[in-house]
Amino acid sequence: MSDALEAIRSLHAEIDREAARLEEVHRDRLRCGRGCSGCCLDGLTVRAVEAERIRSAHRELLREGVPGPEGACAFLDERGACRIYADRPSVCRSQGLPLRVLYETDEGEIDERRDICPLNLDGGPALDALDEEACWLVGPFELRLEAIDEAFAGPDAPRVSLRGLFERSQAGRGRSRSDG
Repeated sequence: MSDALEAIRSLHAEIDREAARLEEVHRDRLRCGRGCSGCCLDGLTVRAVEAERIRSAHRELLREGVPGPEGACAFLDERGACRIYADRPSVCRSQGLPLRVLYETDEGEIDERRDICPLNLDGGPALDALDEEACWLVGPFELRLEAIDEAFAGPDAPRVSLRGLFERSQAGRGRSRSDG
């Protein structure tokens, strides 16, 4: 297990370095910061290895604490700040940045879609005018995460609900659970 946790910490550090590079490129347009939680949605699930990283680093919070109110991420505090920021999942590490998604069309062509948080839309060039290197390419880090998770939990491991990591909830529903 320690090898998987070290691998996920290393991947997260690499994601953070790339996100920091892009944050510098887009510093004039990014409005994200402490308390901005528009992307911190309820119902998020993570890979088993990321859930284990959170469990191992935040045992007391998960045992004694309660998830935040439904509708927002379970790990937000009353001010909208992340209670597990250093150990947050990979999906949270690139939020707010201009995204590039490559996909295959029905005709077998490769097409691209771009997106950005509406709060960060203004203050910089139009998304379609950005160089490819100025966008977060969705896919490569996720594939590496998948490989780490498969080595940790197996190829068919269910995703884990962030809210379900808490041993007790505000409604007193009991122990943590995994969502498939």
